[in-house]
Amino acid sequence: MGREKEVKLEDIALEAGVSIVTVSNALKGKKGVSPAMREKILKIAEQMGYHMQMERVSPEKASYMVGVVVAERYVKEFPSFYMDIYKWVAQEVTQKGSLTVLEIVDAGREKEPTEVFPGVEVNGIIAIGQLSDAFFDALRKRARVPLVCVDYYDVQPGVDYIVTDGYGGMQKMTERLILQGFRKFCFVGTPQATGNNMDRYMGYCKALEKYGLSEEQRNILFDREASGDNYGLEAELPGQMPEAFVCNCDKTAKLLVEKLMQAGLRVPEDVSVTGFDHYYARLSNGMSLTTFENDEKVIAHISVSTLFKRISGREPGGIRLVEGTMIEGDTVMRRGGH
Repeated sequence: MGREKEVKLEDIALEAGVSIVTVSNALKGKKGVSPAMREKILKIAEQMGYHMQMERVSPEKASYMVGVVVAERYVKEFPSFYMDIYKWVAQEVTQKGSLTVLEIVDAGREKEPTEVFPGVEVNGIIAIGQLSDAFFDALRKRARVPLVCVDYYDVQPGVDYIVTDGYGGMQKMTERLILQGFRKFCFVGTPQATGNNMDRYMGYCKALEKYGLSEEQRNILFDREASGDNYGLEAELPGQMPEAFVCNCDKTAKLLVEKLMQAGLRVPEDVSVTGFDHYYARLSNGMSLTTFENDEKVIAHISVSTLFKRISGREPGGIRLVEGTMIEGDTVMRRGGH
């Protein structure tokens, strides 16, 4: 077979009908390119295979080696919010002339930590999602390099935390439903399973408290064990349906919609459902979730930039909150109100 033709910026510019400078700015994430044009250029570049070529960085030429850790329980199924974040992290690191090495930690290693990145010397680590306390402590003690945690936070000194606005986002989501006239709710998720779940549940409770609906706080449909294991929404549906289910994440919302349909209930005609994270383009029935978007690309960009600053000697900055946006879908019945 012959060698594949190298894709150049000129090729992408010709296909997109724009200048080479515009293509370069779009690929590098610089200002001066509209969101629609940036998306078009990135799609063309991907279809032409350009992004795969630009990600080839040899270990000898790499400035840094970045280790990325994620728990297996978060990435067992596709799509995965955390694997999407990793994809963008890897791209950001590559654009800086460096490399990533990914380590997926199974349940056994979380309980009894072993060496991370064996045989690889990393300059910094990005941990995506909450890991067990035992593993996290071992990671800090053994690695002895700058550490950035993504979508998880604590009060450990010397660590940067890049977190999504689970509390504020869920409060906004719940308030939107209340202002539309909903009064009977059920939270779907296990608050004790992760810090994120607890933040989102507390944001939900804050909204209910604000509007005098605190009795609804007790209505919870657990989607996994408190340990975070056996994730699959195996609990029975409540005997008396709420007007709206508020789910802690899109995966749980998807499972719930399927369960409601199997029970002969219509979404949103009989009951409304909201998600969180916005990583399902469509549900199995073709509907789109009403949800709250956390932009994986922005999260990855801030995380990588923070880590590189730390590697260069800057002091850790503590917790950085990344705000999100509500996404209107088809799973909430439109009512009166605001």
